[in-house]
Amino acid sequence: MKASLSDLPCFKQVEKVSAITSGLSQSCFKVNADNKVYFAKTITNPIETQVALSAAKQTFSPAVYYHDQHWLITTFIDSNNLANTRVHIDTKITDTIKLMTKCHQLKTKPTKLDPEKTTLQLINNGHYSVQKKTELLRLRESILPLLNHNKNLVCCHGDLNFSNVLINQEQNTWLVDYECACVAPVEYDLAMLIAVNNIAEDKVPVVIEQYEQQSHSMNIDIKLLNNYLAFSYFINSLWYSHAYQDSKDIKFLNLHQQQLNSCTTKAI
Repeated sequence: MKASLSDLPCFKQVEKVSAITSGLSQSCFKVNADNKVYFAKTITNPIETQVALSAAKQTFSPAVYYHDQHWLITTFIDSNNLANTRVHIDTKITDTIKLMTKCHQLKTKPTKLDPEKTTLQLINNGHYSVQKKTELLRLRESILPLLNHNKNLVCCHGDLNFSNVLINQEQNTWLVDYECACVAPVEYDLAMLIAVNNIAEDKVPVVIEQYEQQSHSMNIDIKLLNNYLAFSYFINSLWYSHAYQDSKDIKFLNLHQQQLNSCTTKAI
C-alpha cells in the first residue's frame, strides 16, 4: 500500500503539497515540509530510483532525499525546464547533450531496451480498430529488423525531452525523470532526443557533432541513428495515442499524428 506524502518517514511535518503539471507527467509534486522544499514523484519501476541515485552521486541530477518502492523524493530545484526557456535550439541541444553524455558514462545498468516487447505492448494495450492495428503491426515489422541492439551500449535516459532538463538563473542544468532509462545503443538516445523534441532534420548534424565532441571517443553510426529515429517516432506516436485515449486532450492526438507521420516518412 502506498503511503501518502504526509505519512512518509522522511518528513516530520508536511505543510503543503502542490501538484506539478508542467510537461506531460501528472505524478509529481512540490512538497513544503520541515521548513524545506522537496520534489516528490510516484514511481512504478525501481530502475528509475537506481539510475537517479547514480546520477545524483555524479551531481548532474538532484540529490535523493528519500526513496521507497512508491516514492522518489529529491531536493527541489528552483528552476525552469529547458522546453520553456527562450534560448536558441542549438543551445538547448548543447545543454542536453552535455547531460546525456554524463548519463551514458554511468556504471549502473538498467534493463536492456526491448523494442519487440515495447512496441507489441503499446499496440495491444491501445484501443485500435482491426484495420488500424494491422497497419501498425505492418509498420512495426518494417522498423524492428533494422535495429541493432548490441552496438554502442550505454545507460540511456530514454526520454530526453527538453522538459526533463532543469536550468536555473545561473545556467546550471540538471537531468531528471529516469522512468524510461535502459541499456541501449547511443544512437537510440540521440534518436529519441531528436524525435521527442521535434528537432528539424537540418539540425541532426548539430546533434551528432555535439555528441561526438562531448563523448570524445564515440563515432555515431548515422544509418543506425536513422533506424532508431523511425523506432522513436513510432513508440512516441503510440504513447501519445494512449494519452489521447485516456484524456481526450486534443494536443495528444495532434502529437500522435505528427510523430506517426514522421515515422512513416523515415521508415519508407
